Amino acid sequence: MGKSEYKYKVYDGKIIKEMLENSRVFVLLLLFAGGITVGALSLKKDNELIMQIQSFVGSFALQRAGQGGLNIFVNSLLVNATFSLAAVFFSFSVIGYPFILMLPFARGLAVGVVGGYLYTVYKFTGLGYCILMIYPGAILSVAMLLLIFNESCEYSKNVYSKAILGRGQFEKNETRYFLIRILIFTAISASGALADAAGARLFSRFFTLA
Repeated sequence: MGKSEYKYKVYDGKIIKEMLENSRVFVLLLLFAGGITVGALSLKKDNELIMQIQSFVGSFALQRAGQGGLNIFVNSLLVNATFSLAAVFFSFSVIGYPFILMLPFARGLAVGVVGGYLYTVYKFTGLGYCILMIYPGAILSVAMLLLIFNESCEYSKNVYSKAILGRGQFEKNETRYFLIRILIFTAISASGALADAAGARLFSRFFTLA
């Protein structure tokens, strides 16, 4: 295979354009937004489970506020890598498609719970903390994760179509190209982790969460 063909299949800008035109990306975005909404509103309820979640999120927020930039970068990178690995794992399953769709909701749920807790407890201080130190990195990371989820959905659909319905076979190196694109998007998502670390470095001194 020539270098130009390899570059076309992996890096060509048409791939990004096709994904952005694919309605599935917007469905994934809506699931993420739904997770944020459910996460934020869930804290308004009062039961034992919610109290436990609030306690966990409170500990997380206080721990994060006291961490250095490097620790925040590594932790954010691990979160992104975990969701990427989960998407790839489900993509190789003939029934993985619906599980992949749960991932953006779960990611949004986490963001919503943390943001909802900080606003509920610290009001505008918590809102400012989110705007300056959580949301910028989350936006960059989630943008790449949505592309990863979309790629994984497409691959899982192909697995089902070809393994169960018998509609053809995988093209040569198709799995390889899929994994390379996932690695590229995951690497780019590191920009979100870098934004988290930069936010902590620049703005943490303006917030005291206790």
